[in-house]
Amino acid sequence: MTTGRQTLFLDLGEVEEQHNVVQRVCTARKHGGNPVLPLGDVGEWDSGQAGPWQSRSILYDEEERIFKAWYSGTDLDLKPGWSTGYAVSDDGVVWEKPKLGMVEYNGSRDNNLCMRGMGPVIKDDDEEDPGRRYKMIVKGPTAKHGIRAAYSADGIQWNEGGLIDVDVWRAPDGSQSVDLTRPTDVVALVKDDGDTDPRRRYKMVWQAYATPNKPGPELVRTKCIGFGADIEHFTASPDNPILHPNDGLEQENHFLMLAPYAGHWLLLYEYAWYMPDGTGKFGAYSGDIRLAASRDGEHYQRVLPHQKVIERGPRGAWDSGFLVISDKPVVRGDEIHLYYTGSGEEWTSWPTFGNRPDSAPMPSTGSLRPFRMGLATLRRDGFTCMETADRETPGHLTTCPIEVAQATELVVNVGEVEARRSWIEVEVLDPETGGALAGFDRTAAAKLVQDGTRRIASWKDGELGQLRGRRVALRFWLFGAARLYAFELC
Repeated sequence: MTTGRQTLFLDLGEVEEQHNVVQRVCTARKHGGNPVLPLGDVGEWDSGQAGPWQSRSILYDEEERIFKAWYSGTDLDLKPGWSTGYAVSDDGVVWEKPKLGMVEYNGSRDNNLCMRGMGPVIKDDDEEDPGRRYKMIVKGPTAKHGIRAAYSADGIQWNEGGLIDVDVWRAPDGSQSVDLTRPTDVVALVKDDGDTDPRRRYKMVWQAYATPNKPGPELVRTKCIGFGADIEHFTASPDNPILHPNDGLEQENHFLMLAPYAGHWLLLYEYAWYMPDGTGKFGAYSGDIRLAASRDGEHYQRVLPHQKVIERGPRGAWDSGFLVISDKPVVRGDEIHLYYTGSGEEWTSWPTFGNRPDSAPMPSTGSLRPFRMGLATLRRDGFTCMETADRETPGHLTTCPIEVAQATELVVNVGEVEARRSWIEVEVLDPETGGALAGFDRTAAAKLVQDGTRRIASWKDGELGQLRGRRVALRFWLFGAARLYAFELC
């Protein structure tokens, strides 16, 4: 560990010792105004379904100071729409659908459709060609179109590029060989500004199929990643898939969110199962959002997979059935916006073939139900935290040795603290002896009793600048219900 690098508690790689302190996945708080994206009026393309599913990207445009969403939907007949709509918001909660006049639907262009096709979007502020600042990987509007790139100057008017070339997608004749009759969706597109290898600047995640090790469908979806210098040419990871339901308790892991974050890669995935209640071919399709993480962006581990990042809603709620996460988080100030699609428990029949009841007029009748867009939030860096096992009895954790270098402050992200009941104290230790350094023991440490993402640890008899150039360890003492989310020497 070195100065200037933020430490999160995702894989506990920087933790050397724990006593009565455990890692916890934090549950996101759902917004009270959910669902936040309105359905369209009768006759409009998104009157039946509207949310970040097949088209699945929401971002905050720092240049224009506005939230932007590219989402999918269907009208009230709920037949697959294969279209992308565009919406904007000043605050990420109240969304507007501008009338773009670009794509005809039901004999009218008075709608917010911007693309016939669907897929993830990024804004590339480093792109020299202004016509390619926005990039999209598109599937549809029919299977024969293939999976291809598209570019835009404003995220609204799109020009198509070439078919996506992935080494493992090529047929012997060099053509794209993905079986497009199946939902081989591209589920995430990311530009990685932190990767020094230009051949890995762009990351794309897509779905492939494999034989399951649990009851249910004959094939289940796995996730594979590829790396490219642009968004038309990718090399697949030799260690694919990066996520496979056979390695976890879930029966399916459908769509996902992928993001580089503070020296890690975060992967929020749809953890799904079939509830054997007599509906659907295998039971009601159910799912929520859980967490995996990676240090290199290529090898992922589930983080406490029995704990949820976004929970299903209660019985009768609009999102009580299953959830689909958008492909990227939006970090604004001290808050992380997680946008998701929610469906009710009436969404029963997945997959959409051979379903029950047999007398249904359409084989996919149980999956022709509304879905909507919701917002859930976490505090900055708050995907996981450390807390005492019972949130009452004191405990502590000790870090691996850290090179102080030029650090003058220890910045701590701490929450759920309260004077004389729940707080955190920090000792600075000599890693050779395990003892506290003079002036930096618990008796000298100020109690951290104010919630905040950037609280400064202090000691009455010492300043961190005195320790420049030394190797130290930090011991965080946790009392009551206090939560430690992250820290940084800076």
